[in-house]
Amino acid sequence: MTMPHSRPAPAIGVILPSSNRVVERVTQNILADYPGLDACFSRVPYEGHPPDRYTLAPFRQAADMLAQARPEVILWNATRGALLGFEPDRQLCRMIEKRTGITATTTALATSRFLNQHHLKKIGLLAQGDEQEGKRLVQTFGGEGIDIVAGRNLGITDNFEASMVSNETLEGLVKELARDPLDAVLIWSTNLSGGRLATDLTKTLGIQVLDSTTLGTQDAIAHVAPACRLCQRPAYQ
Repeated sequence: MTMPHSRPAPAIGVILPSSNRVVERVTQNILADYPGLDACFSRVPYEGHPPDRYTLAPFRQAADMLAQARPEVILWNATRGALLGFEPDRQLCRMIEKRTGITATTTALATSRFLNQHHLKKIGLLAQGDEQEGKRLVQTFGGEGIDIVAGRNLGITDNFEASMVSNETLEGLVKELARDPLDAVLIWSTNLSGGRLATDLTKTLGIQVLDSTTLGTQDAIAHVAPACRLCQRPAYQ
């Protein structure tokens, strides 16, 4: 007996940190507006922030497993790459692409591209780490042509704890940052629940408020859109 076949919906493959409680939920919320698109997920161990690199073995395994589901793109939806200096993310993408033959992107690289393409140069950064990490992010974003002119650091070292920060706390800190003359405020952790909050505050504050998880997801969707007739919906404007 011959069984009928149909091609599954185009998909984005997403790698996320093991302690993350936000990325999958935000991704599915966004994809509700893209009925012709699917998502597949894989996790890698969260080991804090190495000073200059990733431990690549878990990423190889995660990418191999996602590749079996044949997504059109693989996204590392985490912000660690900015702390490492962006170049490790570029190396990670090259490794995934060489290994799987699938286009790869990351949230850090997507954010750099988005901010530069939209000429958003003066940024207020709300980040989960401590003051030392905040200073490091000023340096690394500066190397990408982006000026972090104001910042609030939550002092969180346990990545899981970032998912417990309330919307009220995030909203208050974003509003504090928005008092400065900025081009945008960036919520910088994919374990902070900034997705819908960013959309709402952009409307009420009159300044672009951007969520890192959303930026990574929309960048992955943009890679798939040419192959997906129903995916023609604008991302952040």
